[in-house]
Amino acid sequence: MDLFKRIALFTFLFTSSAVFLLVPAGATLQELQVGMELPDFSLRSISGETGKFSDLRGEKLTILLFWTTWSKNSEKSLVRMEKVYLQYRDKGLSVIGINADDQKITDLTMAAIREEAARLKLTFPLLVDQGLTAFHDAGVIALPTTIVLDKERVIKYELSGYPLVGSEELVDFVAATLDNKKPVMLAEKKGYHPDKNALRFFNMGKNTLKSKRMADTAEMWFKKSIDADPSFVQPRLSLGKFYLQKGDIPAAKTQFEQSLAREPDNVVALCEMGMLLANEGKTEEGKALFARTLKADDAYTPCYYYSGFVLGKKGELVEALRMFDAAMAINPMDYNILVYKARMYEENKMPRESAEAYRKALELVLKLN
Repeated sequence: MDLFKRIALFTFLFTSSAVFLLVPAGATLQELQVGMELPDFSLRSISGETGKFSDLRGEKLTILLFWTTWSKNSEKSLVRMEKVYLQYRDKGLSVIGINADDQKITDLTMAAIREEAARLKLTFPLLVDQGLTAFHDAGVIALPTTIVLDKERVIKYELSGYPLVGSEELVDFVAATLDNKKPVMLAEKKGYHPDKNALRFFNMGKNTLKSKRMADTAEMWFKKSIDADPSFVQPRLSLGKFYLQKGDIPAAKTQFEQSLAREPDNVVALCEMGMLLANEGKTEEGKALFARTLKADDAYTPCYYYSGFVLGKKGELVEALRMFDAAMAINPMDYNILVYKARMYEENKMPRESAEAYRKALELVLKLN
């Protein structure tokens, strides 16, 4: 790929509305965490009716399951949630499946969704996320993703992928809540409930990032959020990524370090610090942080493609490609996987492979927009 084409493609990819690098992230969801409110949604059901959270929510808890027809773990999660639904629907539980197969759901895809629902004998409501609006509003990183909400849409529990132990812990939490038993407090360990003013300032920062004209004011809002609640890590993570985009590496590093001082296992801070260290030539230290990240959350996609890029730069191509394949298996809609793969090939002077990866990244971006 010649220099002009590469520059043009980089410009397009990194200014696209679908870019993930500009979005503040959490362990399971990119923007949200336990204790925060999930945006409302109104989607079509597989039978064509409008499905709103307010109409479908449970009296006590609602489980949202983002899933796809092509994921084996989605199938396992759907089957498990069907059993939970049948057991607890009379005790105040609702389960809502949200399909995220593609940006544009074709008639063929819709037929596959209906066929899967019939094959698995699902009885809870199934909605189709045409345009992936709910997917992006929630900041889903991996598919499947399961979110437990109260009736006010406040997140009580969240889970990426379908780890057996984690899934059963989620079910235990739901059971304890609905059976009026002593809460197991698992959700409290997974998130921090921020000060309301801090949350309001944080949301202002997120909203201003979406505007090219107002994006620079996000720094002010994130700082106000930190001042209002120094223990709230999300604005520090967002501020760190803001500084990364500005090229202010020392400032970004400070924010990630401060995040880790408060949450030592925060996967976003671990992963970003790993990449910063690797870029400084401290490859082994960076790889150690990547390992810690994946131990804390093996469904956090960016850590896989960061690892793949760093390993590839060191000539460990077999292991690097394994990491990229793992990332693609978790979230094939994240085109950053292909961008980092292309960059890795460039580092190894493999122009044909690099151009092909860039081409696939561009196709995915166009498909998502």
